[in-house]
Amino acid sequence: MKKLWLLLLGAFAVMTLCSAPCVVVSGDTPGEKSAAAVLREYLGKITGGTYEVSVNGVTPVIFRIMISPELTGKPDAWSISSQGRVVTLSGNNERGTVYAVSHLLEDFCGVFFFTPYEEYVPSHRILKLPALSATGQPYFIYRHIYRGNTRKPDKGRFAALRMLNNDNTGEIRGEYGGSYAFGPPRFVHTMWSYVPAEKYFTGHPEYFALVNNVRRAGRESQLCFSNPDLPEVIYDQLITYIAQGDRSAAGRRIPRPLLYDISINDNWNYCRCETCAQLIRKHGHSGALLHLLNAVAVKLKAVHPEIKITTLAYNFTVEAPKDIVAEDNIIIRLCPRINQAASIMAEENRSFRESLISWSKVCKNLFIWDYAVTYIKGGTGMPFASELYYGDRYRFYADNKVKGIMWEHPFEPEADMYELKFYLETKLMEDPYADTAALTDRFMRAYYGAAAPEILSARRALDEARMRSGAYIRFMSPPAELQYATVAQLRHIQSCFDRAEKAVSGDALLLSRVRRARKGIDRVCVFRALPPVFSSNTGDRSTYFDRELASQALARLKESWLPWLTRYARKDELTAAARHEINQYQMVLAGEVKTPEKFAGMSYYDFTAAMFQNHDLKAITLVSDPESEAGFAVKITVSANPGMYDPPFVMGFRDRVAKTTVNVKVENFPQEKGYHWYKLGVFTLPKAADIFLSRSWGVKLHLSNFPETGPLEFWVSVKFAGAAFREGDTAENAIYIDRVVAVLSEKIK
Repeated sequence: MKKLWLLLLGAFAVMTLCSAPCVVVSGDTPGEKSAAAVLREYLGKITGGTYEVSVNGVTPVIFRIMISPELTGKPDAWSISSQGRVVTLSGNNERGTVYAVSHLLEDFCGVFFFTPYEEYVPSHRILKLPALSATGQPYFIYRHIYRGNTRKPDKGRFAALRMLNNDNTGEIRGEYGGSYAFGPPRFVHTMWSYVPAEKYFTGHPEYFALVNNVRRAGRESQLCFSNPDLPEVIYDQLITYIAQGDRSAAGRRIPRPLLYDISINDNWNYCRCETCAQLIRKHGHSGALLHLLNAVAVKLKAVHPEIKITTLAYNFTVEAPKDIVAEDNIIIRLCPRINQAASIMAEENRSFRESLISWSKVCKNLFIWDYAVTYIKGGTGMPFASELYYGDRYRFYADNKVKGIMWEHPFEPEADMYELKFYLETKLMEDPYADTAALTDRFMRAYYGAAAPEILSARRALDEARMRSGAYIRFMSPPAELQYATVAQLRHIQSCFDRAEKAVSGDALLLSRVRRARKGIDRVCVFRALPPVFSSNTGDRSTYFDRELASQALARLKESWLPWLTRYARKDELTAAARHEINQYQMVLAGEVKTPEKFAGMSYYDFTAAMFQNHDLKAITLVSDPESEAGFAVKITVSANPGMYDPPFVMGFRDRVAKTTVNVKVENFPQEKGYHWYKLGVFTLPKAADIFLSRSWGVKLHLSNFPETGPLEFWVSVKFAGAAFREGDTAENAIYIDRVVAVLSEKIK
């Protein structure tokens, strides 16, 4: 401390001699130095480079940044205090010093860190600060928002300035305090790594799950939780991983990882052997898992008491165990299965609330792996106003002993109201009892200006539509499940946005932000242009589809969507996907889909090519085709990837729950031109399934929570062109698929 003060006095002498208004000095750690650099940067931006700052009327000012022994034992705590001309910004650790600077800039200087790409910095000729006294410590010890590979490569700076202590599973670098991070092998679904099949399966098949009377290994299986040898095998591998993690951290000069994951693989293929069955009957599936992991945790605690094992309450282990508790060095990460759009206190989320409370009674360390995403292609970014209920959610977590939260978030360029949701998530991770309405109002006015009230009205109207419809939004909801608003409700919501745009029409930046906030509801309006899924020749679309509303929405998307994507490193890929979707809607709006002649007079479900998922934008495009009864089709250009699309043609049905697949191979191709119907098979749809329309799965139709519970007969309409399929055909080799039809019980003509 004495040395630091001598440095400060020396710096002050230099400052006085040079007539510089203020100085920033710091300790020697990378985090302290980076915190000082951030403060200098923004003091310069605020004052226009003059650095004229006063505190309680006193000038010049010395800012000192330091790790404080007074905050020992308070992880990530921070403090701001002033005494005369000296302002001390301190932290419990390096991250804490960054947090102190962030709070000074936001709470006292008026800076807003909206996103890694956008911020607000006020302008003051002289920055006048009051006497300063503020302290804080984030409520949750683990604060992580997974943002995927569209994040800005800023070494975790933005995440640290938003008081997160993990970013994309460890991307906060040492200069911003490092992450509360996971060691190897990775942060989730790791069982297969601890007992690799190539090392153990031949000699010890009994280590692996017995499924359908066969031992199965690898990622698509699980381990035999009751096998008495496995605790030692897993422990030995864990010790190896800890040594690797320590070496890597030392080499990168970041804090060593303190979390090591041992969690189930991402499937339901748990062991059915008799010993495991007995464990499950006694303790439940999660109890069988704890039977295995507790034995590992006890051994770990003896040599590494500072390290925690994380595991998942997910899929078959989501329910709390019976008559067994987790060792206190095990962290349970509970994955909510809830209506994301509703309050956690809503009746439809009662089951999850009860599950969380049960878990809080059997483990000392409970984390949440939360979802703000819909994973089905096309569903991500469709709007639902979950931010209105974030306060309920965080308070419930805090009231029930949750200690850490990770959000698996839609990636920024795709997400609905990303900026507001991210802001609230980070603020409530700091303080789950904060006034959410006040936080929302503050952010909205800062980010959207005069448009804020109308955008908030639109979000409330959207949520009212969701409540009236009873919509249940899951993390695997396809686009159709987010079409819960009526046309009348959409018209009202769009009128709110019309007024929002008018309020900021003279400000190009604010107008572009309003358009970004509007993108999700615009996508909803144009998605309605797709033909009705169910057809019984009596359908009335008058209350479902408004062509004018869709056309206006499409015009806005064409004008505003693509420019937003230019700032991202993956802009070419993102732009291609956006163009594909825009072209898809434009093609549908321009044409008229005809009833397929083969199924005239029957009741069937009709899925045109506009509803297919495209996972290969280089080879697959949506094209107009006058030979198609739908008027358009997906075209697969074989030359773009011959290994995947050369004959034979393969299509199939994938049961996503049972993990089973039925393939249909077409090797003999009709020589007549035009489309031909191919029977895929008769299937009773599970909770989630895919129809894949190429052996690469480049084209898929996802079916989720389908209303029909009886068997359906599936047919696919395909046209083949080129010499690879038709003798003497001079056209390029291509496959065209225009629709899938699922017929009810009537016989096919």
